[in-house]
Amino acid sequence: MTRTISLRLRLAGTIGALFLGGMIILYLAARANSQVAADRSYDRLLAGAALSIAETLSIDAGEVRVDIPYAALDMLSAAPDDRVFYRVIGPAGNTVTGYSDLPRARTPRRGDRGVNPSQFFDARYRGELVRFVVLQREIAQSGATGWLAVQVGQTRRARDALARDLTLDAVAPIVLLTLLALASVWFGIGHALRPLTSIGEDLARREPSDLQPVAAAVPREVAPLVDSINGFMGRLGANIDSLRAFIAQAAHQMRTPLAALRAQAQVASEDDPDELRHALRAVERNASKLSRLLNQLLSDATVNHRSDMRDFAPCDLNQVIRNAIRESISLSEHSDAHFCTPLDVAPFVGDALLIGEALKNLIDNALLHGGANGRRVDIELAATDAIYVLTVSDRGPGIAIDDRERLFERFARGTGLVPGAGLGLAIVRQAIASHDGSVSLLDRPGGGLIVMLELPRRGK
Repeated sequence: MTRTISLRLRLAGTIGALFLGGMIILYLAARANSQVAADRSYDRLLAGAALSIAETLSIDAGEVRVDIPYAALDMLSAAPDDRVFYRVIGPAGNTVTGYSDLPRARTPRRGDRGVNPSQFFDARYRGELVRFVVLQREIAQSGATGWLAVQVGQTRRARDALARDLTLDAVAPIVLLTLLALASVWFGIGHALRPLTSIGEDLARREPSDLQPVAAAVPREVAPLVDSINGFMGRLGANIDSLRAFIAQAAHQMRTPLAALRAQAQVASEDDPDELRHALRAVERNASKLSRLLNQLLSDATVNHRSDMRDFAPCDLNQVIRNAIRESISLSEHSDAHFCTPLDVAPFVGDALLIGEALKNLIDNALLHGGANGRRVDIELAATDAIYVLTVSDRGPGIAIDDRERLFERFARGTGLVPGAGLGLAIVRQAIASHDGSVSLLDRPGGGLIVMLELPRRGK
């Protein structure tokens, strides 16, 4: 038996993958929210520092004057790993003080409306990603008007560290709950699958001959499996019982002709030629019976095996019938069998060997019971749109109506017939049934029996 990954691992893996996907989505959402929260917090400090600088701006004699309140910048220096940059931009776009090479942002023109006076943006400066704010202020004093701008920047180290801390604080409980959920799922699946383990242990403890149904209480989802196991064991038990009965009957059937052979051989006297010839004829008759019995036993075993296989292939039903007649006549004392059909070709999809075995048994029975004393066995094949109709007719004593259905059972014999094994019709019915066909026994006008087979013209 090929072993694959366990059902528990499959279920846990699927649920774990869903949890992992959900955790990744929650992590990305938490990181985005944490970054926004950290930016808002530090942006307020950045805007406050820019506002403090802007409040000191003035124009004196056409020149921009500014008194940098370094206390405002000290608020930003609370993050020891960050660096702070600033610049004051005059009305002409010139740098009044600070770092003149800071990345520029758009400065609103006079008359612009709907422009946020505080503009935040990220840009790379001196090899690092820096968060900037640009605060615009319009100066209107006697003799001088224009837009002034204050730009303050701070590296992102502190705010990124804060965002990471917020993300970890949010994700840590999620990870813990996910692990607890996976552990619960693992043990929950084990508990749910315990009935399967119990069924396996029950079957493992049984003796090979114990085919009683599984009676354990199982969940609704497992019930179809248990029903299938019970059905399989029921069919297996029936097959074993049938096999035992077949072996017992076969042993009994073979014991009688073998005992007769031994008895005839023992009583034969070499001194009396007539008695010797009589004994040899008796030996020949019993050997013929034994040979016929063995042939039918082999035929029955073949049909039982191939009926379940349904190894169907295209064939010509006419040729199958002719082959069966030829093989049956070569083994029979009576050789008067006639085949008649209006069909040049009879295409058929089925198991030619099974159909041949059924026909050989029918022809053999017809020759044995109704083909003696010059009475011919007639075999005919006709067709309709849907089925083939094959009949085997003899002029024997026929079969009583009360016996007909019983004769389809193994080792069943009709009253008033030449003794036989009682397997022929059972073999025929099983072979024809495997092709979704039917077998009927009819009285022949003028005396005798007609066995009629109906087979679908197209096999399945």
